[in-house]
Amino acid sequence: MRPLVDTRERDASVRATSRSVDGQLDMSFKIRAGDLGIVRNIVAAHLCWWRVDNVTAFRMLTVVNELLTNVLQHTSADADGCRTADLLLQKVPDGVTAIVRDQDPCPPVYTSRDLLAEGGRGLMLLRALADDTSVSVTCAGKDVWVFIRTPETAECF
Repeated sequence: MRPLVDTRERDASVRATSRSVDGQLDMSFKIRAGDLGIVRNIVAAHLCWWRVDNVTAFRMLTVVNELLTNVLQHTSADADGCRTADLLLQKVPDGVTAIVRDQDPCPPVYTSRDLLAEGGRGLMLLRALADDTSVSVTCAGKDVWVFIRTPETAECF
């Protein structure tokens, strides 16, 4: 059995906890830009394990990556250059949900940007890929929730 993530080459300052039970992945971590690929690999492995179709998995991976990129861009770094985030990913009967929690209480704002700008399209991308989204401001920051529906399965008669 091989581990989901090989951490032998990782910086010792990277800190994370995770729990995975019954179609649910719960992660709390300190993240830097270079860690996004590791989180994507963990999320991809769980979506595969839960037998989520490739199209839904790709959409969810893109959304999670965008939400964590927003954490990196809009929250304060600690002394090690890390940002704190939580990710809850769950397989539900008709799709997959994800909640990304960060310490910034400001909700995402839609901005119309220059077509050649490198940023400013995150919320538009999120709305295009997710079937439903919401934001809850909390006393500790905010939660951004997304839902992506899985394709209908044919019923057997």
